Amino acid sequence: MQKVSIIVPVWNEEGSVNDLVTRIDFSFKKNNLEYEIIFVDDNSTDKTVTLVQTLAKKYPIKIIAKVGKRGKASSLLQGFSSSDSDIIAMIDADLQYPPEDLPKMVMLLNENTDIVVAHRRQHKVSKLRKLLSWGFHYFFTKKLHNLDHDAQSGMKVFKREVLDRVVISPSPWSFDLEFLLRARDSGYRIASHDIVFQKRSSGKAKIKLVQAIPEIGLSSLKLKYRKQYSVPFSVERVKMDGEGFHYRGREYVHHTTLPQHETAFHRFSSEQIIFILSLVLLFISGLLLSWSTTLIVLVAALTSLYFVMLFFDFYMLQKGYFQQPEIKISVDQLADASKKMWPKYTILCPLYKEWQVIPQFVSAMSRLDYPKNKLQVLLLLEEDDKETLDHISKYEKKLPSFVKIIVVPHSLPKTKPKACNYGLKFATGEYVVIYDAEDVPDPKQLKKAVLAFEQSDKNIVCLQAKLNFYNPHQNLLTRIFTAEYSLWFDLVLTGMQSTDVPIPLGGTSNHFRVDELRRLDVWDAFNVTEDADLGMRLIKKGYRTAILESVTLEEANSHFIGWIKQRSRWIKGYMQTYLVHTRDLSLFKRSRKRHHKYTFQLVMGAKILSTLINPIMWGTTILYFTWRSGAAPVIERFFPAPVLYMGIVCFIFGNFLYMYYYMIGSVKRGHYELVKFAYLVPFYWLTMSYAGWLAVVGLIRDPHYWEKTTHGFHYDNEAALAQSEQTIGHELVNQKIADKGVSA
Repeated sequence: MQKVSIIVPVWNEEGSVNDLVTRIDFSFKKNNLEYEIIFVDDNSTDKTVTLVQTLAKKYPIKIIAKVGKRGKASSLLQGFSSSDSDIIAMIDADLQYPPEDLPKMVMLLNENTDIVVAHRRQHKVSKLRKLLSWGFHYFFTKKLHNLDHDAQSGMKVFKREVLDRVVISPSPWSFDLEFLLRARDSGYRIASHDIVFQKRSSGKAKIKLVQAIPEIGLSSLKLKYRKQYSVPFSVERVKMDGEGFHYRGREYVHHTTLPQHETAFHRFSSEQIIFILSLVLLFISGLLLSWSTTLIVLVAALTSLYFVMLFFDFYMLQKGYFQQPEIKISVDQLADASKKMWPKYTILCPLYKEWQVIPQFVSAMSRLDYPKNKLQVLLLLEEDDKETLDHISKYEKKLPSFVKIIVVPHSLPKTKPKACNYGLKFATGEYVVIYDAEDVPDPKQLKKAVLAFEQSDKNIVCLQAKLNFYNPHQNLLTRIFTAEYSLWFDLVLTGMQSTDVPIPLGGTSNHFRVDELRRLDVWDAFNVTEDADLGMRLIKKGYRTAILESVTLEEANSHFIGWIKQRSRWIKGYMQTYLVHTRDLSLFKRSRKRHHKYTFQLVMGAKILSTLINPIMWGTTILYFTWRSGAAPVIERFFPAPVLYMGIVCFIFGNFLYMYYYMIGSVKRGHYELVKFAYLVPFYWLTMSYAGWLAVVGLIRDPHYWEKTTHGFHYDNEAALAQSEQTIGHELVNQKIADKGVSA
């Protein structure tokens, strides 16, 4: 039997604590139960503390000095937080509740019972107290809430998981009722145990009926008519095992213990809403008082932000280009490790309505240069994706032995991170990596990742492999998209690593140490860029991400509408990530680097803002130079000379600099033929701004909707398919050349 933690709030109970302890000790030893008593003293003025300290020399007792406001509810919560037992009990110290019944209540806990409440069936107290107790139970518990348990009973026994999952915010006398109601709404089962409620034998009653009754009654009414925003629960069903909550009559199962306030389920916190409304009010007030001055200040602020971003990016990209901090594993290192006992490696591949690319993915996994007996590939299929399930059932028996099919139970939200959370439950590897269904990774990537982890600091828990495309020449869109990816993964991310700023992870080819990953509560199921969010949480927890010199090839979106939808989802996810991680910037202090809090604003917030307002700033600058006679006087009014000069530098130097880096990224990746397309990048940026405003609409209307990217368009014609295969072969050759170069 597990140890039971008994929480006892005390205030001036010197006359009863000795009997309470001896009776608890006798009854628990009689039933062969291990226990501890945690006294929470609420600033007693008598000898209670001294007596408990003396008793602690003989019995398993802890005593905690109460912190904060007085009251029984807060004392209980503090006692709960000081316990790590799987079973929790609570009892008043006045001996009105028989401690001998606690072991009996513990024995009632089983798979069908999560909470046991002492039901005061017999009352050896005054008729007035008995009448009030009956009245409260009948009107405020049974009739109002349909709860047929003694809600105000001061003796309860319950499983630890109930306490961990049920969120309450009690007033001093409302703890008991709220706790039971939230637990019931969360699916936990409650049982009653009849007791005899005794008269107080010593001391004075702490409850003041005149004060307590109105408070308890009002709390009961509030609990009835002011519903909790969301009610957490733990799911244990035939096909499902995870965490979730109820909200507005809908059930969400996300399979992670990530606290809800750290997810993107809520768009804005109340503090963020107040802040935004304050800014809007300030802006409107400024316009009313002096609209011209207000606009000048706004323009100056935005231009200054652009200016800071330009030089920050220039510094970051220069460091990434010259330092090349990515971890490189040479051919010689791989050769030396040829006889190594490789650890088990798990690959998660979430799929949804993309059965066409499964054969390609299985083929790519089969080409991995990793012991197949140490490889676990989990195909995460959705329960409602009948088309994919039907297709894969036809050749399931032909799948390699290391490939397993996991069917993710149907639930809300319908997202990739939810599927990954579920799939991680089945992971047996020491390391895990996420691949999309269309991915073709470097065959030696897993071995490189293992060796990179082994030679890296323990606080590096994630390795981001580089991504690129195997269909760069399919059309103009894929050419510019490829140039962008080359810039991002070969320069931007390495620059972030060089300057030690928060790295938003790419959506695939993220390699993790499994143990550390699970400590992070894994992925936010409500964030549509769960990778970027996890990158921020890594840095907050004091962990680091490093870039691995190994390439995974993907399919570039070749359809413009599909690309717009995909980009809109990415920007929406960045907005979600920014909003989540600005709820409490103080959490960045765990990273032990103060600058992370500020560089996060540039990496996430400033990028989002610039995407939205770029067309306005560009249009203003172009208008200034093309229509000097008409537009210049108006523009100069709102652009004081220093601001105007900063704006011109950002427009001319900044934009050409970024186009130049597109060229460098393409050259570094070996796509020399894409250099000339860098001049078309400004038009590409305009479409990104359009996607950004669609993202704003999506964030408001349907924040958790996952705009699925359709894959397999490179199969539309034989020429494109042949070119993709040629590119894959070319990249594999390039990887071998790069490995030899490292070795040399």
